[in-house]
Amino acid sequence: MTTKDTPKNVFLFYGEDTFSSSAKLNLWKTEFAKKHGETNMEQIDGGELNAGKLATDIGALPFLADKRMLIIKDFFKKSKAEEKQKVAEIVSNIPDSCLVVFYESGMPDRRTSLYQKISKTGEAKEFPLPSIREVISTIMEKSRAENFKISTKAAEHLASYCSLNLWTVKNELDKLKTFADGKEITIEMIDDLVTPSITASIFKLTDAIGAKDVKGSLKTLRTMIESDEELQMIFFMIVRQFRLIIQVKELVDNREPPFAIAKRLSIHPFVAQTTARQCKNFTEEQIKIIYQKMLKIDADSKTGGIKTTKKDKSEYELAIEKLIIECCNL
Repeated sequence: MTTKDTPKNVFLFYGEDTFSSSAKLNLWKTEFAKKHGETNMEQIDGGELNAGKLATDIGALPFLADKRMLIIKDFFKKSKAEEKQKVAEIVSNIPDSCLVVFYESGMPDRRTSLYQKISKTGEAKEFPLPSIREVISTIMEKSRAENFKISTKAAEHLASYCSLNLWTVKNELDKLKTFADGKEITIEMIDDLVTPSITASIFKLTDAIGAKDVKGSLKTLRTMIESDEELQMIFFMIVRQFRLIIQVKELVDNREPPFAIAKRLSIHPFVAQTTARQCKNFTEEQIKIIYQKMLKIDADSKTGGIKTTKKDKSEYELAIEKLIIECCNL
């Protein structure tokens, strides 16, 4: 059992914010290499690891240094339950000469004995999706570090377009910075150059429907289609958002704050806050009518009422367009 005086030698980095967890892992690799050399680092694909290999690897002596580092990627995701159980027994007895880092690009099952063992004898660190304030802060820090200009309002606009995904934010900022060529990055530039994520587009579409803006709603739908989003996925996301509006509206009517709604529905606080705002644009009766219309499209698409082929989805597209127009006219 570890104590405050006993150095930990097994770690787990995990969570939906793979940008931050990757940055953390890369920092560890850089610092370890400086002290113990790159030859003492080994990276293993979780799908190729078994208990026997791990036992052999952690027992190997470091080369002309004090420690070795094993980095094991996506073992929770790729391994079987029996193998996790065996590995859990091994991580309790890692020698001082070895440092083991499990890295998961997602959420591991916290009920497994392996997760419990790492939490108890080492450290399991989650990297959750950042809040919109944290993403804005990251954008502003990057602007100072790389000497380009962007206002806080434009940073918020970009963060919402990228659905708080820091990988996407980084890539889009690099593109915008090149385009701006020393000028300030504006909201107009973001609108022209950045394709909103499907989640951001669905929020925009729902806002437009709530505002009875037929033209704006159809334009947002067209943008998603031209961005090669599958019609089935677009429709699924519209249904999902209105289902969420139904759930959130009930909680808002009971005066629940967004942070409590987020926790209760297991959604990101930004999603809870945005959906709570959208609830104000719809009455309970309107939501019921919209939901019935969506159920009919879903049934028709499965029973042949709406005919689609791989090459021709025009009837499905027309059905979604009619849905949007009818919703705006409620």
